[in-house]
Amino acid sequence: MSANRITADSPPLPFDLTRAERRLREQLGRSEEQLLGLESVLTDMTRGHDTIQEDLDSTRLVIDSIREDLRRIQSALARVADGTYGRCVTCGTTIRNERLEALPMVAHCTSCA
Repeated sequence: MSANRITADSPPLPFDLTRAERRLREQLGRSEEQLLGLESVLTDMTRGHDTIQEDLDSTRLVIDSIREDLRRIQSALARVADGTYGRCVTCGTTIRNERLEALPMVAHCTSCA
């Protein structure tokens, strides 16, 4: 048994796993929609000859940020599936409920962040 794996013998976690998974999936859907919209805008912007490079750069930064959020959300959903969600991926300690509520995709406790 891995130290990070949540089992029937593990102490109860201070959050509702079903609710956390639902929130992650909702956030995943919103982020995917944002990404598709921005990629479409970026495509349209690059077709225009009078596009300002600064606008392109800032749109690309937003797209990169959303992609990183998607990666973190997908990673959190994988931890839900494998039973390690709510545990720090570095030290294995339980992540505080308040932290998970604020950032459902968080992977580290405050000490390891």
